[in-house]
Amino acid sequence: MKSFVRQFSVKQILLSDVFLSTPLALALILAAEPIAQWAGGPGATFYLVVGIVMLLWCVDMVVVAINERWQEKFLSLMIAADVTWSLLALALMVWFAPSLQPLGWVLFAVNVLVPLDMAWMKRVAGGKPHQAAFS
Repeated sequence: MKSFVRQFSVKQILLSDVFLSTPLALALILAAEPIAQWAGGPGATFYLVVGIVMLLWCVDMVVVAINERWQEKFLSLMIAADVTWSLLALALMVWFAPSLQPLGWVLFAVNVLVPLDMAWMKRVAGGKPHQAAFS
């Protein structure tokens, strides 16, 4: 799997993260009230704020993807932010577990799994490929 991920550049992985996250962020912003009713949990304001933060994060990733120097400089910070976002989503999922509806479980699970996967992919793509000892 690592060799497959290494075929992509960090820029491509950053842009794929934006491609995955932007629709969810826009849905959370534009439909916070219905989502809060269907998902349960903390309420519409929470989903709206999460959508805005996700959209800002997407804009940040596009800017970093465009600038090669920033990719090298801020890649570790972006990986740390992805892992932090995942851990925070997991903690909130546990916190609000009694009030979550099935859609809420799905939203929180996506916010745990996708950033962890993207952090791993950024780390693999940003690292130097391992060379065989005997080649």
